[in-house]
Amino acid sequence: MLQNAQIATVINLRGENPRSTWYNPERNTCNKLGIVHIDSPLHSRRLPQKEMLSCLLRAYNSALTPILVKCSGGADRTALASAIYLLNIYGVDGLKKVNRHFRFWPYLHLPGKHQRWIKHFPNFFSDTHNGSVLCDWVEDTYTPELFERWLVERQLGDTWRN
Repeated sequence: MLQNAQIATVINLRGENPRSTWYNPERNTCNKLGIVHIDSPLHSRRLPQKEMLSCLLRAYNSALTPILVKCSGGADRTALASAIYLLNIYGVDGLKKVNRHFRFWPYLHLPGKHQRWIKHFPNFFSDTHNGSVLCDWVEDTYTPELFERWLVERQLGDTWRN
């Protein structure tokens, strides 16, 4: 599949997991095929730390295309990562396009109770970016605590786990 799609970079949202049975075969396959493999961990149930977002943005900005973004189930973290990719390219002008990634069809995005914060991340960026592009906003403004307050103010305080 990777060769047929001419994938140049795989971004693994599960992070580095050398003790897991899937991790080394995945890296070895990428190496064998000449595909760049980047570990950029995101959690689906916890609000992202600043460094997680920075790491993902660095991965996008340095990746050869086409890019395959993958996690375990392919719905929650990949929806967030896709939204971040689009926000990085289009900013808030692409918000309508970004929010499509959180639909059940065709993306099969059906988040659990503590994954519902994910679909609110783009609107949080839109409400708080003050004209900044995503990379600058992550570095200068974003904190998980600020996102938590934003969610709580909207009665969404039960949509993640600490």
